[in-house]
Amino acid sequence: MLEFAEHLTLDPANITADHHEELRSHGWKDADIVDMVHIVALYSYMVRVADGLGVDLEPGRGWEPLAEKLPFKEQSTDKPFKMIESHGA
Repeated sequence: MLEFAEHLTLDPANITADHHEELRSHGWKDADIVDMVHIVALYSYMVRVADGLGVDLEPGRGWEPLAEKLPFKEQSTDKPFKMIESHGA
């Protein structure tokens, strides 16, 4: 899901039905995919509005220590998701 979100952010014009099928193969439902797209689109919109208006977001807003506590942090692996490969990452 996160790799799909990354690909949608970095290379939205190249999202295809194959990407959706891959998400489904990992157990995501169509409604989940719609939610993913909406969240990525909203976040992208908000960042572009902030950038366009010259709004500087404060660094170090307190989330960094929380990221270290994520339960899956030690389970991270290389990205096997096919769509990332098409972006060259």
